[in-house]
Amino acid sequence: MMKQMVRTKSLLLACSMAALLAAGCSQTEKADPAPAAATPAPSITASAPAAVSPQIEEIKKKGKLVIATGDYYPFEYLDPDTKKLVGYDIDLGQKIADKIGVPVEWKEMQFTALIPSVQNGQADMAIAAMYITDERKQAVDMSDSYLGTGMSLVKLSGDSSVNSINDLDGKTVGVKAGATSEKAANDLVAKGTKLKVVSYKDTTDYLLDLQLGRVDVAFNDYVNQMGYNKQHREAKLEIVGDPFIEADLGLAVKKGNAGLLQLANDVIKELQANGQAQELYDKWLK
Repeated sequence: MMKQMVRTKSLLLACSMAALLAAGCSQTEKADPAPAAATPAPSITASAPAAVSPQIEEIKKKGKLVIATGDYYPFEYLDPDTKKLVGYDIDLGQKIADKIGVPVEWKEMQFTALIPSVQNGQADMAIAAMYITDERKQAVDMSDSYLGTGMSLVKLSGDSSVNSINDLDGKTVGVKAGATSEKAANDLVAKGTKLKVVSYKDTTDYLLDLQLGRVDVAFNDYVNQMGYNKQHREAKLEIVGDPFIEADLGLAVKKGNAGLLQLANDVIKELQANGQAQELYDKWLK
């Protein structure tokens, strides 16, 4: 699930012909970005352009990175013992702030408020297990993928009437307002599926209603549902087959904030290259 990209590039043969050209060859080699992607150490250097951008300097000046997030176990949630925000996305956001050299100020909000908070400058970025979609790319700039996942169909264990996405005629589905689950359900309706769509503010609300029989099925992110099932075994919910939509998770920054976007992408690449992305996956999602 972790995506890594390594590129190498050979030097021109002419660089080795004469001592007088050695300086020119060395200069070309330093300017070539290919070696920076080959090892973790040079990849840190790749963050330099972002570090001197006006957007990064502004974050340093105010002394904090403001990140909008939601409540979506195991990506971001309040630890019941410490009452602190924890999760996969929380660790990722902290690593981005560490790269800048400032602390994080987390702003918890409803999912539908995340992108507007970035657009109006209330937050520098949003991290909340958001799918990278063309629609979101029109509103904000999305990072590279930091995790692969997908949209899954969920039912009560033992419900023999639902065995695939093709068994939803006459059913009621619970989805999250403003999220991919809602769009997926509405797309099915538009294609002719006789499906009643009920939108909720939070994922946990419609999963509870599924347990209580108020909805027949639910659409939810695969990784989130795996975590929910592990945390709430008494709910007796079951994922039906493989995800019916494949997706990638990315973080969002304001349109045109190239400096912060590049820095975030550099951190994502570094975590994937040095194995820390796998460590985060094992810590929160396995």
